[in-house]
Amino acid sequence: MRIVEYYDGNSSLSLIPILNMIQDEEGYIKRERIKEIAEILKISENRIYETLSFYHFLKLDKSEKKTLYICKNVSCLLEGADEIIEYLKENKEKLKFDFKECECIGLCDFAPSGLFDFNPLKNLSIEKIRELNEKI
Repeated sequence: MRIVEYYDGNSSLSLIPILNMIQDEEGYIKRERIKEIAEILKISENRIYETLSFYHFLKLDKSEKKTLYICKNVSCLLEGADEIIEYLKENKEKLKFDFKECECIGLCDFAPSGLFDFNPLKNLSIEKIRELNEKI
């Protein structure tokens, strides 16, 4: 793998780029790929699962729906992210997308913010969430 070569064989540095590459290609990290990665990097499968569970953008499960990530960091909460999250929870069955709460995504100037299909959404509101749901 070129990624491993790029990082001089350092498994600590190459693990996340490898996981990102696989997810970009396949949509999620298949469990059978974890064993393959562990063998290539000479690390335990548990270490890979720990990494996958820590980083919310890495997926172990295939989902037909796209995912909306809602920032729940201080800046976004002060600007109403908690109301948006509550709305999403109350209307989960009606949504045409999945949603997950996440930590800072670096759009504090545009709080509350989120990512939909990894595209930034700025100055979110419940109305914007409704519009997004209608467009899908």
